[in-house]
Amino acid sequence: MENKIKYTASLASVAEDLFVEVFCDAFGPEKTQYLSVQYPFVDIYGNRRFIDFALENEEMRIAIEIDGERFHNPQMISANKYYDDMLKQNSLVYYNWKVYRWAYNQLKSQREKVKDELVTFVGEMSVFRMLDDYLI
Repeated sequence: MENKIKYTASLASVAEDLFVEVFCDAFGPEKTQYLSVQYPFVDIYGNRRFIDFALENEEMRIAIEIDGERFHNPQMISANKYYDDMLKQNSLVYYNWKVYRWAYNQLKSQREKVKDELVTFVGEMSVFRMLDDYLI
């Protein structure tokens, strides 16, 4: 049986698609059932935001942010966007999320290293809440 990504290109970036590939390499495609895409949360100022990928259980929440060059590279974005990205991350930390970030270039050129880091940071996938609508 062939596995296919369930979400469309309009909802994901090339960088996020690459992250899903690395995630599948690290944990197996069946583990995407734990991975929530564009998970909503509210920042400290009451603004609605989205986490690229989230993993949850009763004791832990992990936010995974994938930084594409176009929207996150400090040399290519406005100061306001850069500061807004920091507010988003700080709000997540304030609400007790563990936040992990990777850039597109890391996913592309350091795939094995990112995979090792992902396994180290996330640990055993079996401890996370299964989702009804998952990626693969």
